[in-house]
Amino acid sequence: MSRKQHNVEAIRDEIIAAVTELRAVARAEQDKQRIEVADWLDEQFIGIADPRVLLEATRNALTLYQGGMGSFQDVGTGASSHAVSRLRTALMRGLDNEVRDS
Repeated sequence: MSRKQHNVEAIRDEIIAAVTELRAVARAEQDKQRIEVADWLDEQFIGIADPRVLLEATRNALTLYQGGMGSFQDVGTGASSHAVSRLRTALMRGLDNEVRDS
């Protein structure tokens, strides 16, 4: 396995773990909208092995931080804030130059 492939898988797995935390918090807070967003994020990232696909999925997911329906502009609890912050950190790693194809 190449270093780049390992990076893609590690970042993908970090994003999926952050999505899992987001979903757990959303369920605990009975936040249907964020549960649906977590489901959508899973669909975007599960099985990604190509750095270009990871980059595209990451860019799409980061639109959730721009506001609007389903956005992450309004976190109401500490747990929700932590989950959203963890997801954003993981997504930012998906933009890392190390992951991109040369």
